Amino acid sequence: KALGSASSTIRAPAVVDKVKLSIYGHRFMGIAEQMGRTLQRTAISVNIKERLDFSCALFDPSGGLVANAPHVPVHLGSMQDAVRYQIQLLGSSWKAGEVLLCNHPIAGGTHLPDVTVITPVYYEDIVVFYAASRGHQADIGGIVPGSMPPFSKQLSDEGMAVESMKIVKDGLFQEDELVRRLTEAGGRCVNDVVSDI
Repeated sequence: KALGSASSTIRAPAVVDKVKLSIYGHRFMGIAEQMGRTLQRTAISVNIKERLDFSCALFDPSGGLVANAPHVPVHLGSMQDAVRYQIQLLGSSWKAGEVLLCNHPIAGGTHLPDVTVITPVYYEDIVVFYAASRGHQADIGGIVPGSMPPFSKQLSDEGMAVESMKIVKDGLFQEDELVRRLTEAGGRCVNDVVSDI
């Protein structure tokens, strides 16, 4: 019901169906939890498979958090920024069948070993939500094994830093490009990282 004059119309909020809200909330949470189970089951690294150092979540078309599984809180707090950064950076150049990878602090990352993978989900050529996961990779290069040197002086000391990279284009995994970047950064277990990603 509209209130006020025509020049300043204020709409009263729609009545929320509490049962539907609860059903959808649990459904979206269930999707994020299943994403995490699948990630854990298919991973080969100790960090993801056994330490459970990963997080999964769903985001709305603007990059706002919709649901997250109860994984690692520091990931979940910054993944929304990572998704929003990529939406703003890529705009309409992001197409169906493309998946993005990022880990750079400027792009909503935490430390470089936490690599974020973002997939837009389309319905009739419109993004309806984003699925994202962030996992701590065992080694992405840098000056020490594990990519977390306590005496770093520059970002590259931690290894591969990616602001935005399409790792899937037209449904094809860009493995050669990912291997090249990991190798150039000094990655020590490139095959394991590629497998987990």
